[in-house]
Amino acid sequence: MKHIFRIIGAMSVMALYPVISGAVGTYYNGNLYQNPQQKYNRSGGYYNSYGYGAGRGYGQQNVQNTLGTQKQQNKAKKTVQTNEKHGFVLDAGISHQMAQWEFDMNDAGSKLHYDNLTWNVFDARGAYYFGDDTKMQIKAGLQYGKQFGESTMIDDDLTNSVGVYGTDATYGNYANWSSAMSSGVSKDGSQFGFNVGFGLTDFFTWGRAKVTPSIGFRYFKHKLTTESNKGLSVEVFNSDLTPNCDSTQPGEMQCNPYVGVFALGSSGEPQLLEIAHLVGVSDLDGDGYYDVLLPAITASGYLDFGQTYYYEQVGMSHKYETTWMGPYLALDMEYQINNDNLITGGIELGLPIYKSEGTQPYRWDWQQSPSVEDEGGLGDAYHLGLNMNWMTAISDSVMFSLGFTYDYYKVSDATAKTYYSPEGQYILLWNGMIDEDEYNRRAANGWVEESNNEINSVYKSMGIRAGVSFKF
Repeated sequence: MKHIFRIIGAMSVMALYPVISGAVGTYYNGNLYQNPQQKYNRSGGYYNSYGYGAGRGYGQQNVQNTLGTQKQQNKAKKTVQTNEKHGFVLDAGISHQMAQWEFDMNDAGSKLHYDNLTWNVFDARGAYYFGDDTKMQIKAGLQYGKQFGESTMIDDDLTNSVGVYGTDATYGNYANWSSAMSSGVSKDGSQFGFNVGFGLTDFFTWGRAKVTPSIGFRYFKHKLTTESNKGLSVEVFNSDLTPNCDSTQPGEMQCNPYVGVFALGSSGEPQLLEIAHLVGVSDLDGDGYYDVLLPAITASGYLDFGQTYYYEQVGMSHKYETTWMGPYLALDMEYQINNDNLITGGIELGLPIYKSEGTQPYRWDWQQSPSVEDEGGLGDAYHLGLNMNWMTAISDSVMFSLGFTYDYYKVSDATAKTYYSPEGQYILLWNGMIDEDEYNRRAANGWVEESNNEINSVYKSMGIRAGVSFKF
């Protein structure tokens, strides 16, 4: 404000200078007096020295020259201020991101994925440029996001289901496996992240293009939950002598669920009498599907359908908190279009440490918080980040930006841990679903089962971002 008043005052003085000089000349000169009607010969004309005399044309030209010089100086100063990086810059923006997260297990054959995730993310970034001869900078950023709307979670134990294969005197070569798949609703997720980095400002330059290399640390965490999960599990038994699977047409195979016929032996232990199969069986009731003939069941016998059932989990069925954090290298590029517009871009390559904790409240045989835990060390995962922005000046210190972001996180062969519930394992033992040796082995391991090279996980997102930056 002071500068504005000074400029206005100076312009006023310069504008009034001819009048002041003329008035002074009327009353005073070296001879102490001068005639008010002074004669001045310029191209044969007469000029009044009271304000419109010879001083008018000279004064106007002088003022215009002075103003033109000032404008050129101000323009030069503005250009220098635009191109030179020094001081503190704050940038804040909001982005809408589309993402997906999935992980699969090598040995267990399970695959879980959250599809069509959408986020609204607010971020704030600060940078301090040392300026002058110290071409260095420090940058830091903070982001927080909330899941927008609802998306689908698929817990797939069907695609890569693992079975048990063997040979039995009664059924010959056989395969016995269980396949399950469920689908739930994911909503109200959140994400949080921060980063800090040190760079060499405009270390490489090619004409108007400038490149800044930097090194830093990034932390990123996303939390996802699932509700209203519904699924189906099917157990299948297929063997040489009692085939339960049949090729109904070229390229298609159908398998009936496992059905075991049991009777109580003399000792009271259940004894398997037979497994229902499709040998010699056709469509008996005319509904277009194969029918299964069951052998006669004694009074003390019963049917066992194994792991074939439908289920609904109305509350929270899955909860995962996943963290990627570690060092990164980055290159930030800038291309100056003109004094008011520029294009920026960046590429980042990081080596984050991976950790994911999962809780599944409906698994009564597992502990809670966490039920499972996956870990990948330094070098097991990597992060690729890309961004590009168009920036335009709103004023000398404010710029508007519009651009896109892309992030890709991946870990391979991470370690998986399962935390068993001692009470749940005792129930399994009592029901005959695990044997005593397995129960004792899990107890000796502290109810924790660890599997190396088991987890492969990928998180990827792409977003559109709008922001405003302020230069101080």
